[in-house]
Amino acid sequence: MSTLGVLRLERAAAADLAAASRAALDRPLTHDAELLLATVEGEAVVLGALQRVSELGPADDPVRPLLRRGSCGAEAMVGKGSLWVQLALARSDALVRCEPSRLLNRYVRPLLRALTKVGALAHYFDRDWISAGKRPVAMIAFAHDAATGRALVEAIIAVRTPFAIRARPSYLGKAPATLADIGASVELARLGDVLAEAYASAYGRSIVEMPGFQGDSSGRPPPPGVDLRAEPAWAATRDEAIGIVGAGRDASGRMRVGGELMASRDAVSRLEERLAAAGRGDAAELGALVDASLGAPDVALVGVRSLTSLRDVVVEASRSSQ
Repeated sequence: MSTLGVLRLERAAAADLAAASRAALDRPLTHDAELLLATVEGEAVVLGALQRVSELGPADDPVRPLLRRGSCGAEAMVGKGSLWVQLALARSDALVRCEPSRLLNRYVRPLLRALTKVGALAHYFDRDWISAGKRPVAMIAFAHDAATGRALVEAIIAVRTPFAIRARPSYLGKAPATLADIGASVELARLGDVLAEAYASAYGRSIVEMPGFQGDSSGRPPPPGVDLRAEPAWAATRDEAIGIVGAGRDASGRMRVGGELMASRDAVSRLEERLAAAGRGDAAELGALVDASLGAPDVALVGVRSLTSLRDVVVEASRSSQ
């Protein structure tokens, strides 16, 4: 029987877990699928890989630590009542047949079964959150690299600590809740055990407990001098399926593309490199770069109904900087 590596961490620092998330597509894997289940020491807000703090608006608390994870999508709060789940995969189909853009749909299923088993009848509606008691109780997101096939499916489950810090259109008017709020009282360790069993059972794997990650990249701190709150706001934004998409220059003057969408990291990087080379091209040229980068085969893209919105923000941001 094939194996599922499981690493359980208790009272891990949020900064270390965010670093593990950022390293998930690059660190060596002992197993083709490795599941991290962690409880959190302290409280922090964790931005998605492509977000800027300006998206939070008044919900940003300058006193609360601000971190960045490796998966895309919207921000989530973590604290001592959160269970942070990271499923690192050697390729998107490591456990089940799966196209990259179906990562969430395919790998959320054991998580839903686990939540239901502990008393929270759970559903997933092809967005960026999990529902229980008809309310969002967890965020779910992915990271993906098209060139290597590596993938990360990540969830932050609000057991007793809320995961949401603001109302978002993606929640469809539903107020986020914790499992405790909806009457599903469960200990974090118990939920972790149930999750591990659910993933192992779903994919016919035997659990191998891991003492730690191979190598030390998971604990690598962010580069010195990085201040997430110093990033400028997006120069252009559009509302999309699960949140905004945006474009604008960073503090160094380089054009960036991001927001609450989820996309293969190398496709986004390739687009940004092409935009830098193109300079202030015309609308048709810039739009073609968006299509060639994010519409390429094997690129995962979720949360965007059409590439039109991404073309629009790139063109508008480019013009605003002229």
